Amino acid sequence: MENLVFNEGYNEERNWIITEKIFDNRYLGKCEALFTQGNGYLGVRNSLDEKYVGERRNTFVTGTFNKASEEEVTELPNFPDVTNIEITINGKRLNLNYGQVKDYNRSINLKNGEVIRSFIWSSENGLETKFIFKRFVSLENEHLIASSVDIESNKDIDLVITTGIDGAVTNSGAQHFINIERRIHENYFMQYLTETSQSRVLGVIHSTYLCNYGDIDILPIMGRRTLLNKISASVKQGSKFHFEKISDIRSNRDKEFIDYNNDNIRDILKEKGLTSIKEAYKKGYDVLLNESSEKWNEFWKNSDIEIESEVEFDQLATRFALYHLNIMVKHDDNRVGIGAKALSGEGYKGHSFWDTEIFILPYFILSNPNTARTLLEYRYKCLYGARKKAKEYGYEGAMYPWECAWIDDGEVTPLSGGADVITGEELPILTGILEHHITADIAYAVWQYYQATNDLDFMKKYGYEVIIDTAKFWASRVEFNSEKDRYEITNVIGPDEYKEHVDNNAYTNYMAVNNMRLALNIIEKLAADDKDTYKKLDNKLNLDNVKSNINKCVEKVYLPLPNKDEIIPQNDTYLSLKELDLNKYKNSTEVLTIYNDFNMEKLNEYMVSKQSDLVMLLFVLEDLFDINTKKKNFVFYEDKTLHDSSLSKATHMILANDYGFYDLADNLFDGALTIDLGKNMNSSNEGIHSASIGGIWQSVVMGYGGLRLAHGELRISPRLPKKWNKLSYSTIWQGNEIKVMVTKNKLEVTNKGTEKIKINIFDEFVEIESNLTITREFKG
Repeated sequence: MENLVFNEGYNEERNWIITEKIFDNRYLGKCEALFTQGNGYLGVRNSLDEKYVGERRNTFVTGTFNKASEEEVTELPNFPDVTNIEITINGKRLNLNYGQVKDYNRSINLKNGEVIRSFIWSSENGLETKFIFKRFVSLENEHLIASSVDIESNKDIDLVITTGIDGAVTNSGAQHFINIERRIHENYFMQYLTETSQSRVLGVIHSTYLCNYGDIDILPIMGRRTLLNKISASVKQGSKFHFEKISDIRSNRDKEFIDYNNDNIRDILKEKGLTSIKEAYKKGYDVLLNESSEKWNEFWKNSDIEIESEVEFDQLATRFALYHLNIMVKHDDNRVGIGAKALSGEGYKGHSFWDTEIFILPYFILSNPNTARTLLEYRYKCLYGARKKAKEYGYEGAMYPWECAWIDDGEVTPLSGGADVITGEELPILTGILEHHITADIAYAVWQYYQATNDLDFMKKYGYEVIIDTAKFWASRVEFNSEKDRYEITNVIGPDEYKEHVDNNAYTNYMAVNNMRLALNIIEKLAADDKDTYKKLDNKLNLDNVKSNINKCVEKVYLPLPNKDEIIPQNDTYLSLKELDLNKYKNSTEVLTIYNDFNMEKLNEYMVSKQSDLVMLLFVLEDLFDINTKKKNFVFYEDKTLHDSSLSKATHMILANDYGFYDLADNLFDGALTIDLGKNMNSSNEGIHSASIGGIWQSVVMGYGGLRLAHGELRISPRLPKKWNKLSYSTIWQGNEIKVMVTKNKLEVTNKGTEKIKINIFDEFVEIESNLTITREFKG
């Protein structure tokens, strides 16, 4: 029997339910991550109510970064836990590793974010106890998390429930919180205050419980870092014991406290939390769930993608991606980005990478541009850290950190991690030092947003400055090679992280030039058409100097071109490297298995890629080469790519579909869907792969759905796989909602906006009036 099944939803819940059918202590991490619940403010990993060795019990509040010690980097701290509910029956603690477990079922309903777990636990003397646990994080009130448990036995039992607020949690051993203050109000309302050790973020947690059973005994317990209540009851055979727990989590980093200087903020937080928890107590679990579900209904009404497929998993996996895209981002707070594991685990320490701009932001740009703007405003705020990093490295302008946390941190990539499989020495992490392309990626994303939205207000306040200051960096970063009379970019890592210390990485060079040319065009346009904005930026950046420095180099930056075999070199040495039989690694069900045989020094000697720089380049800058050259390079580099990066398969899938490699596209699509949802039960231990979640949306909508943003125009040229009969999705183009419906040989595009739109459909420009539908037939 499979651990995970995807077909247990019926009627209105069909293709909305993911179910864990077997309890296996070895694989706790998988569903803890997949079933993560949240709302963009709170992220709660779905660890089981009772504790187990090997669990990772995480509660994150977005934007609350802290350094545990000088030797470590800033990370998102694990907040005090409110999810643990310890239960004993007749003195035996509930633990599914002991006794017999029957009818185990744990499922998440993607439609409303509720997780329900049920089973029968059998112990000695024929005692059988049925449990039903439920939990959700509210989408209506971002501070609330609620759970319930129903307990029923075939014999009389002595039941004890111990639960509360546990501040003894760590980030893999690193303790982030100090200065604990605890008390219980009116017997039912637990209050716990604590503060991060370095950043001084104040966390305020309240918990309460409801119990519908008759006589119960309550004993408050204060441990060193815990505040608990122990509830005891004698439960009669056949009667149902119902217990609910509701918690409120907030901090002084909450948006409402921006520019708030009141010295009494501690008291205000306590008052707000206590008021909120008392109101939630009056409502109870079911009412709170209904309120949250209404917000989820609004989301799905606007955001669902409908797929009619012979393989129904495709529909469910797409909804899984949309669910996580909604809960991984604080839609209204421009002080925070999206972590590489979102809010589902400690992996990558909650830091933001290029993943956001290249793999996640396209979804928001074309589905929820207000959120896209918020995320890009975060990058604008990070200019302080980017300028700081550029100065530290001896460059000008803004050099974005490879990993971002606090907006003023600068680079927060750890300097080392793991061990060399050959030498046993600690491995240096070079990405923060050498992976520079993120700077151009952010500028690219800013321009993509502007093309899709015409948001001139954003560009004047933020966007122009980001593009110009990053271009200023590149003009100082390029190096003149007098022998070859050209500018080069040496000693970098491209998206293919299996190649370190390379020169003239094609992706980096082309994106840097794109960045600089964008800046030149902007400076010239502002000088001619918007002198006020020009003057403001000139005062900050000295635009004449920026323009002069870019003009000196931009046309002489080396851009790798196809060789005699029409292959574009990924970098100066890639095509001269040794070939390696990759079948062993390509056929593996696990990623990164090549590290079992090679260290990074050895990998640099072979023509093997973690993900292909060239394929990524062909995707983001699609007009650099003719179609035949693009196809040849796609085939060449796909053959040498292990897809050991979770970012890889979605991009390759889209281009395979574009280029007519349909069987390969379908295989890559299946692989993209199963990066988290696949059979590898250890694939998501550190958290879900947020960029691959964005990649699923890209594969569906930009791949099979044919939606593309390029040259300031929206293009729709779909091609469905054989197993699909229909695809429906919505997009936003320059403020107008567009509904797209694709079948095997027909495309319908409906303008649901208020303005006439002009888009490219199968290479034909079409104008569509408001509330009108156009239809095109095509050969599938």
